[in-house]
Amino acid sequence: MENPLTQPHPDPIACPRCGTIDLPRVGPGAGPHAASLRCRHCDAWLKWLSVKTPAERQASQQHARLLAMAQRPPTLKQLAYLIALGYVGPPPTTMAEASQRIDAQLRRGDHCL
Repeated sequence: MENPLTQPHPDPIACPRCGTIDLPRVGPGAGPHAASLRCRHCDAWLKWLSVKTPAERQASQQHARLLAMAQRPPTLKQLAYLIALGYVGPPPTTMAEASQRIDAQLRRGDHCL
């Protein structure tokens, strides 16, 4: 895998400060950001860069959503949907559990909406 910090940005970006449309230069990062894209003409900040690929960022975001769902109670909409799907059984205790039961009920295919 190529390091995104060593690759030039593939497209020109318009600078909101000076209005120039040009390929940005890579500048220093801050906090969780590995680097920044900056205007070659006025040094204005344009965009943050990450060392992760888009697929890695998406997987990380999905993991964070699943963790959050495992800590929250199911929503009323999830519970109502389970009932509409014909689910019978103990009520789920978390959003993640409700989501899994909805998926299982849909896979069974014997629901009627």
